[in-house]
Amino acid sequence: MSTPTGLASRNFVLPDHFRQWVVKGSLASGALHEQNFAQRVVPMPQLEDGEALVRVMLINVHAATRMRIARGLIAQGATDPNNYACARVVRSRDPAFAVGDVIACQAGWQEYQIVRSRDLPVGFSEPDELVKALNGTRSPWTYVFRPALARMWPPQVLMEIFGTSGMTAWFGMRQYGPLMPRDTVAVAAATGAVGSIVAQLAKAAGCRVVGFAGGPERCRWVLEHLGIDACLDYTANDFDAALLSAFPEGIDVFSDGVGGTLTERVVPRMNRHARLFSYGSAAASYAEEVGNTPAHKPTLREVFGINATVEGMLRERHVHSGAWTVDSFYHDRLRAEDELSRLMRMGLIRSHSRAVRGFERLPEAIADQYRQRGTGKLQIAFE
Repeated sequence: MSTPTGLASRNFVLPDHFRQWVVKGSLASGALHEQNFAQRVVPMPQLEDGEALVRVMLINVHAATRMRIARGLIAQGATDPNNYACARVVRSRDPAFAVGDVIACQAGWQEYQIVRSRDLPVGFSEPDELVKALNGTRSPWTYVFRPALARMWPPQVLMEIFGTSGMTAWFGMRQYGPLMPRDTVAVAAATGAVGSIVAQLAKAAGCRVVGFAGGPERCRWVLEHLGIDACLDYTANDFDAALLSAFPEGIDVFSDGVGGTLTERVVPRMNRHARLFSYGSAAASYAEEVGNTPAHKPTLREVFGINATVEGMLRERHVHSGAWTVDSFYHDRLRAEDELSRLMRMGLIRSHSRAVRGFERLPEAIADQYRQRGTGKLQIAFE
């Protein structure tokens, strides 16, 4: 396997210390600023049996980062261990990882990290036996990319198209398909990490695809970069009239990563026996105020916007609906990788992630995500 000079070498000289970002201070009115991060230098850990040391190359920034900080789920003075990262193994005493392997894992805001195949995932339950056998680890998020895939695609693409965004889109369209050329597909958050891939997958299947985005500029981006049939500005005063006009024969498939009132407004346009795929709650993640921790733990359907009103409409229309996180289907990850790679090489889908380069820019990049929402998956490349 070809690798960048030095990093895969067993003679690679490790530094004695590395940099790490941690949470500093509470959020005023839910607003996240660069001042809410502090950088510190920590000593390089000693490797023990059953451990591997990785150099973090790139992390995906999750939309829920601000909410986790505001609700104290990331302690003051601690880094966030919940990020999805692409890393390279530089030392290993764990048989699951070889020096030079390019892996996916959960990682903190830091340059180096210890990973262990025995560790459970952060914030998720232990996967089923099929996923553990496929990954060779006890986490759905920790696995070695196949060498051919790592040679074909850079970390930016590996962690978007072949990471949770692309996998969520691919499994979502498969579970709520099959997509047929006669289908009309509505895509909420069409500028987002998952929605932008869903829109391309639906168009590649020959469907009529209409996206939703917040504002005329974001709608223009959708039309120019995703090549779908139409995009509706859900912040416009005439949005409900535009819905009627855009879907004269109703909606067959609705991909919803937004939730909130948008879901309530779109579901009435769904046909009988249509399909609803819910995977996120951007309405809550990007709201001006971060809500309090709920008194009772909501179901995943509730978190993703399928409230009692929506449930009633779905039952009335006999809509096949689901809300899940992508690890539910990770036992079939290799098939998804193969199909997504084929579509990429054919030019039917493209990567639209935004990679901010430089470890020093992490606070600015994360804070900017809530001040001026960009398009595609936000990533931070450390090298």
